[in-house]
Amino acid sequence: MIIYGVRSTQLAKEIIVDKCSGCGTQNSIELYVFQKYAHVFWIPLFPVGKTVVSQCDHCKQVLKLKEMPSSLVATYESIKSQTKTPVWTFAGLAIIAVLITVGVINDQKNDKENAQLILAPKSGDIFEIKTKENQYTVYKVDEVQGDSVFIRINEYETNKLSGLGELKAKGEQSFSEATFSFSKTELKTMLEQGEIIDIERN
Repeated sequence: MIIYGVRSTQLAKEIIVDKCSGCGTQNSIELYVFQKYAHVFWIPLFPVGKTVVSQCDHCKQVLKLKEMPSSLVATYESIKSQTKTPVWTFAGLAIIAVLITVGVINDQKNDKENAQLILAPKSGDIFEIKTKENQYTVYKVDEVQGDSVFIRINEYETNKLSGLGELKAKGEQSFSEATFSFSKTELKTMLEQGEIIDIERN
């Protein structure tokens, strides 16, 4: 279950010299400015604006912005302009940006490794395959002779990329007894066209 929502943190508090509209007490109004922010699992994602409430310290009357007299609204606007949005309310966006950057770097590194592996395939290499029917399966290199690479094809397919782990877990018995020959150039083309999506070498 994903826990998400909007929370607030206090940015400023100021005592106002105006009289309370409820009880008429002078110098009893406290004005609070809050920063609202979206969160997921209580981790701040991004700010969603400021809000304000006033409270009389004497009669405890609480007023929201739309209920305040114009003098309080003007004071609020002044305080609001002087309060900065806390940097930590952007923490979630920063984390997401870092994760995306790390993911891109890892993908580039993996693509570079695959480009090197496909040029010199070895017996036991596992190719993760995306078929033209948008199914997924795995090929296993059985033998390499010169430019010819002999492949055993897994007899099972899955419609999810995450299902490839289950296919690999089925072991040797899930691969065909027959082998199919590919040239290294053909395999390189399959990698470049996205048919081979990853290469695993133990």
